[in-house]
Amino acid sequence: MKPDKKKIILIGGVILTLLIISIVLISSGRISEETEEESELLPTEVVIPTVDANAGVDLVASASGREVTLQVKKLPKGTETVDYELSYQTASQGLQGVIGTVEIKSGQSSIDKTLTLGTCSSGTCIYHQVVGKIRANLRFTGSYGDKVYEKEYEI
Repeated sequence: MKPDKKKIILIGGVILTLLIISIVLISSGRISEETEEESELLPTEVVIPTVDANAGVDLVASASGREVTLQVKKLPKGTETVDYELSYQTASQGLQGVIGTVEIKSGQSSIDKTLTLGTCSSGTCIYHQVVGKIRANLRFTGSYGDKVYEKEYEI
């Protein structure tokens, strides 16, 4: 009877050892799978190049100060759209802004877009009293991909 107990203990030890090894291998496999999945889900940061300095971007205030004209004197070749976002602080309403897109026609080489600093509805406009600088963020999109332009203007 004693040899049978030793065999049973030996077989039990081998089974227990194999079970522990299996659990460790399975666990490590899941961890590496989860790590791979997480790395696939996380977005990679893309750096967008800036538009060439000779594009001649400017923001010109009207005499009344209620409007500004966004000017781009020399669009990069192949430009299809220009997205703009102007943001500024107001005296009573906090941070405000103007956003939009300019569609570029074939052969067009410049932009002169007049933008209202306020809100208009049903023919009635409420103008913002801008305090400080206006920050312009532009995204040029075309056959070359995307390019950005950022600058603050004193109006």
